Amino acid sequence: MADLATQLNDDGDNYINDPSLEFAWVMQATEKASIHMNVIMAVDTRKLKLTKDQDEIYAKFREMFPNLDVRSVDENELKADNKATWAEFCKHFETVDDYNFGTIMRIKADGIYNSENTIICPKIIFLAVEGARNVEGINEEAKPIYVAKHKAEQDGSGQVL
Repeated sequence: MADLATQLNDDGDNYINDPSLEFAWVMQATEKASIHMNVIMAVDTRKLKLTKDQDEIYAKFREMFPNLDVRSVDENELKADNKATWAEFCKHFETVDDYNFGTIMRIKADGIYNSENTIICPKIIFLAVEGARNVEGINEEAKPIYVAKHKAEQDGSGQVL
């Protein structure tokens, strides 16, 4: 095995993604999405805190993105003109466990986790957007809609994706 300096300076094209690691990530992300869906369907989301840091995350999120409508957040809101601001926001929360871990997030608050209504983002962005949806009452307001969609899409396996 080459030493670390050699590996760091090696051409990135010499490396390939390990399919077993990618599969493990998909399984973990899917399980977390399923758990999140079940939790928001079962509790009063206005009282739900996704992390002990939720208050700080929400305050910083609204400081940096005061006009972002979290009812629907797609890739355009996460990239384009906001990309640098999101990077600054994420950097502020480097101490949050797995803050930059790829996480599945619902695009529309009134939707469920499925291929049409999800994007992958860093965990801290998920915590900011879904936390804002909880604090601002959006998830609770949309609950009858996403619960009905969830029931309609269930295939008996208990999986949401």
